[in-house]
Amino acid sequence: MRFFISANIKKNTPLYYAVLFFLVFALLFWLASWVHFYSKYGFSYESLVRYFFMDPDFPERVSIAQVSEDFHVGIFLHSIMLITLFSLLNLTVINLKLKLTLIVLTGFLALLYLSSDFLIIFTWTGLVWLKFLSFLAYQIAFFITWLLTTIYLLKDSIKPPQVNSLRVLSFIFGLFSLLFLSSNFLNFYSKMGFGVEGIKNYFLGNPELFIKGKSFEGVYKVFYPHLIAMVLYSLIVAHLLPFTGLRRKTSFIIGFFLFFFSFLDNLSSLLLLHVNPYFAYLKLFSFWSFQIIAMGSSLAVLVASLKRGEGARLYL
Repeated sequence: MRFFISANIKKNTPLYYAVLFFLVFALLFWLASWVHFYSKYGFSYESLVRYFFMDPDFPERVSIAQVSEDFHVGIFLHSIMLITLFSLLNLTVINLKLKLTLIVLTGFLALLYLSSDFLIIFTWTGLVWLKFLSFLAYQIAFFITWLLTTIYLLKDSIKPPQVNSLRVLSFIFGLFSLLFLSSNFLNFYSKMGFGVEGIKNYFLGNPELFIKGKSFEGVYKVFYPHLIAMVLYSLIVAHLLPFTGLRRKTSFIIGFFLFFFSFLDNLSSLLLLHVNPYFAYLKLFSFWSFQIIAMGSSLAVLVASLKRGEGARLYL
């Protein structure tokens, strides 16, 4: 985050207390993750097999649509949490090598934990332990990162971050963003396909295909959280684009259109359900528009993070 590049956050009292509140809620998020994992997967081999393969005697894998949706939500939540935590860790006086080790290791373990569902359903039941082990390793790495960040920030042991560490943060976000968008493709296709009729069938139902239509409550449950989620995503992408060498005005315009098309994508679900089925065309157009712009932006951030040059100087 650009507002974490300066090491003088303690002199900015509102920002300093906002950071402390974030660290408190990050700890609550970490604690809640254990409850969430237990309630969904359990901590035993039998409960893990039951989740992924239903009945051991008559195994039936959990659907791709469910797995892609879980990954889609999970990678967004964890990427936002991690990029903020890593930005704060980056301000501490901890040795640069240790910082980069924690950032890369925690990011890798988060990705392994989130993507392990795909590995499990496409391989064999014995791999279900990967879900628990990757979760455990990720939680340990996350807690160590959080603990060191909190201790050093409370001790006021902070300094301006180095360009190399900022470049790693940009690379991690670019990678997570591309995976988030890929899961968006998979999620959309597994539910509706990429045709207008598939979109209509998904929302309005089709008795001939035994597809039940969606209710207002069901559609609104998706629409409501996406309002704030897509604002945050668009803001971060627009915030990182100057790192690629783009002008700030251009970055702002791209960020605006990211949110605009994501908003149309979500709004069109309600419109085609309650106004006119032809809004399915708007949904398909806005979905592809958002995906193309977001993919291009994420690739630009990813590539720029691997280069040394004007982009890094503009970012600082």
